[in-house]
Amino acid sequence: MNIYMIGVIISIVVFIVIGVLAGNKVKDTNDYYVAGRKAPTILIVGSLIASFLSTGAFMGDTGEVYSGFFMGIMTVGILQASGYVYGAGLFGKYIRRAKVNTVPEYFGKRFNSKRLQMLAALTLMIAVTAYLLSAIQGVATLMTQISGLNYRVCTVIAWLSFTIFTVYSGSMGVLLTDTIMFLVFLVAALIGIPYIVGAAGGWTESISALATSTTNPGIISWTNNLSYLYPSGYQNLAWAVTYGIVWAIVVMVSPWQTSRYLMAKDEHTVQRSAVFASMGVVAVTTALYFSAAFVYKINPSLENPSTCLIWAATNVMPTLVGVIMITGILAAGISSASTFLSLIGTSLTNDILIKDKDVDINKDLKISRIVMGIVSLIVLAIAYFNPPQIFVIMYFGGTVIASAWGIVAIASVWKKNMSEASAFWGMLLGFLGCSVTKAITTIAGITLPIYLDPFFIGLILSGIGMYIGNKIKKASDQDIKRYTELHIRPDSEKDDNKDAKTHNLMWLYMVFGLAVGLFFVLAYALPYMRAAG
Repeated sequence: MNIYMIGVIISIVVFIVIGVLAGNKVKDTNDYYVAGRKAPTILIVGSLIASFLSTGAFMGDTGEVYSGFFMGIMTVGILQASGYVYGAGLFGKYIRRAKVNTVPEYFGKRFNSKRLQMLAALTLMIAVTAYLLSAIQGVATLMTQISGLNYRVCTVIAWLSFTIFTVYSGSMGVLLTDTIMFLVFLVAALIGIPYIVGAAGGWTESISALATSTTNPGIISWTNNLSYLYPSGYQNLAWAVTYGIVWAIVVMVSPWQTSRYLMAKDEHTVQRSAVFASMGVVAVTTALYFSAAFVYKINPSLENPSTCLIWAATNVMPTLVGVIMITGILAAGISSASTFLSLIGTSLTNDILIKDKDVDINKDLKISRIVMGIVSLIVLAIAYFNPPQIFVIMYFGGTVIASAWGIVAIASVWKKNMSEASAFWGMLLGFLGCSVTKAITTIAGITLPIYLDPFFIGLILSGIGMYIGNKIKKASDQDIKRYTELHIRPDSEKDDNKDAKTHNLMWLYMVFGLAVGLFFVLAYALPYMRAAG
């Protein structure tokens, strides 16, 4: 057993212990589902970022960058981060007002519809299961790479690493461990890149070499490598912008993001957390993607591009820094997996299985834990017998949610005359349009033009479904009443001092945006243009 695997095992034990200790404070399903609705900004920020930046970012995205798609993935990364601020203001703070345990329950409560709640729960479970698979496979791949153990053995270890504390502690444990794991992989991303840059020959030298690369032409240009995805730079740019918008919508409305807002102690926490999360995601992904490109400069012949940061940790960085990087990648995977498992289990219990809301608290909590344990076993079986496809699986889960929930979620808050039928058919057709098209193209090995991407098909069908639904059945007086109540700000949220602090935070966000733009001009655009001519 090498030092890296020892670091992984120690980290897993620490995360489990912390999660179990948090679980000892769980008294009822309010604690188990939404952490007592009293989480401060730091915990919401940590969980937002940790549940989003899984091994999909540390391994899937970086593998795409290494393969020649730097600017495409970077464009997606920057655009997706904007979804936090828009999502909190347009959707997040309003679902918190509904005082529900899950996001599907919000849809059910908003339109007084059990069938809509169950449909939302089913789409959630399908999409989040895909995401959970990518996280498990990412952690298992990491362990296999550094230990030499059989992939399936590592899959079981990966599953155990998050299942124990997630099943026991629910959201209380997930919030705390997410935040700790976020800090771990933030440190890993930021301290790892200087060593990679140094090994590559320096920042400017690396940008120049990559700009003129003949083995991977276009790896860091705006066109990307034209032999990788589309043969045209404009097509690749269109793909990047499209999926940047897709992931911004995912960040705005997806259950693994917006469910964090249900746990916030107030609406100011929701909005402030969104700003800090947006900045955090930009900082981490920028460091990761540049690192992956520089790893190609160091070693252009890796057989598995998704392991480029793992290779750098074990071959480029000092041992201690390498252990921190490996632990950071592990933390990214475990934190996301714990969130996804928690979402699936709580939604299955709260939105589908438990019909009687007056059931005994202890019995309800016991049922929730049993259901989550069963769900984890099913997901383990799927991961155990399927080869890793981290990037593909992750993007399937994201596009399905964006198509099915995107328009419906925002309209449920802002469209006064939206009916239950409109929401139901919009969500159903959006889900079917995206998932069926995605399945057919994947099985048949077809690459559609960007304008026929499954996301667009799902989004268009969702809009059609909403329109037809409103024609079939108009909004009732009760629907309109619930809409009106949703827009009444609670007296407990009215605080001029807190309002001022929240508004002032947006100035910091603007300064951060300008700083990021300046960084790309000075550290990327100018060196690239000088080298490329």
